[in-house]
Amino acid sequence: MEDQKTLNPDILSAIQPFSGLPEEMTPGEKFLDEGKALQKTQTAYTTAITVQKPRSIARVAHNVLEEAKLAGASFYYGWTAKTKNGPVRIEGPSIDLAMCLARNYGNCAIDVEATETLTHYMLKGIFIDIESGFTCPRLFRQRKKQSLGGKMNKDADRQEDIVFQIGQSKAIRNAIIRAMPEWLVDQAIETAKEAELGKIQPENIHLARTKVLDFFAPYGVTPERIENKIGKKVDEWAAKDIVELRGMATALREGRVSERELFPPVEVSDKKEQDKPVEGDKNTPTKETPAKEEGETKPSASEQPPNKQKKEKSKYQQYMDSMKKLKEEVIQKTGSDDKYYEALKVYGAKHANDIKSLTDGRDVYNMLENFLRTLDKAKSEE
Repeated sequence: MEDQKTLNPDILSAIQPFSGLPEEMTPGEKFLDEGKALQKTQTAYTTAITVQKPRSIARVAHNVLEEAKLAGASFYYGWTAKTKNGPVRIEGPSIDLAMCLARNYGNCAIDVEATETLTHYMLKGIFIDIESGFTCPRLFRQRKKQSLGGKMNKDADRQEDIVFQIGQSKAIRNAIIRAMPEWLVDQAIETAKEAELGKIQPENIHLARTKVLDFFAPYGVTPERIENKIGKKVDEWAAKDIVELRGMATALREGRVSERELFPPVEVSDKKEQDKPVEGDKNTPTKETPAKEEGETKPSASEQPPNKQKKEKSKYQQYMDSMKKLKEEVIQKTGSDDKYYEALKVYGAKHANDIKSLTDGRDVYNMLENFLRTLDKAKSEE
């Protein structure tokens, strides 16, 4: 029989009974052991564990408004629609603003559920505030055949994908905005507008006008249609007009309105002012040369007498000579030809001879003359 070993009482007392639990605490157990509280939230949309630390609305508002100052026009959309009861102003927060609110609000989740019919996508946006347990669902119905305008309409498959993404973004935006404090949304829009207005200064307003035209061009919107909407020529647009147009740009980009609804095609009656002849044109109606009767058509170049064709050519040459002199004056007074080419770009031209309409040529010439006049006035006041 083997000798039985005597166990030391000190060793026996050091043995801890097995509890069935891991020896090391998890982060959550350590958190509880320190006397802090945890809450587990589980819904059909999300499962999360969050610390019960109250959200600071003041801090959320400060961060959102600071971001609005940087974002500007991307935080709002707006346009004036014509109805049977007169003009109606449509305005609201953009998708970018909604995402900013959710990001700074924190401790929340957004989900989308989608179904479809033959003609529409049915999208349910859901905002879940994990901290308070508040859930806000919003339904949105997106047309499958929504027009995107411009060249995009030629690619049916790509258009269908984009329309679905537009609908999904709108559903998310609607759920977030409905859950957020309305006063904060309104403040963010106003702050963004003020910031956008502050970015447009007299020295860069020509470039701001050009950027507006460049944005709408891919949608097939001509400068004439925009001028008709605003009620002013391009070179007369003020900073407030550009802020308004940038709000329209956001609405168009987000698919809230079509380019045709924003800028209806210009009717013939609306183009009378644009079709005025260039100053000094011998075709201008006078006592000696009365206006043509309605319906009378102008003969083509081949049908005109040779001397008439020469006059037409000399008039165009006169325009080219004037633009050349004006370019030299711009370079002399500004040190570069940047402003000259910015004016041409407003009318989609890189060079003066790209402009075939003498009416547009006159408008470019007047725009540059006004710029030089303003420049001379500023220097005289110094």
